[in-house]
Amino acid sequence: MLPRLVARILLAPLGFVCGLFAGVAMLAFMSSDELAAVARFPDEVMLLGYDMSVTTATLCFLLAPLMGAPAIVAILIAEMFSIRSWVYHAVAGAMTAVLPWSLTPSGFDAPMFNAGQILACGFVGGLTHWLIAGRSSGLAPPIEP
Repeated sequence: MLPRLVARILLAPLGFVCGLFAGVAMLAFMSSDELAAVARFPDEVMLLGYDMSVTTATLCFLLAPLMGAPAIVAILIAEMFSIRSWVYHAVAGAMTAVLPWSLTPSGFDAPMFNAGQILACGFVGGLTHWLIAGRSSGLAPPIEP
């Protein structure tokens, strides 16, 4: 039981971090069509690649605390009740992504991303967490059919 507890303590945060990176990668993939005009300037593409990596890391560090609280609640519920369903983790990931997005002000312009894009990113992040940590949630070992 102790080795499984240690594994759960290590896998749950790892799944959250990987899910966060997968969601940000999905967001970058969905917004990449807006960067098509930049490809005409090869000198700037190298700078853009560096800038995108810095932006992605900064975005992850800024979004982790915002999405951390709802994600911790969803992960603890899954761990306490041994919820191993991919649907639960995907929906929890989508809700974890859309809650902070809905609380941020949009300013004078329209929001940068619409709700569908944010839900898709959360869905991908939740599925990534399920692949890493959610399939074996809880302290009871999974029962094979």
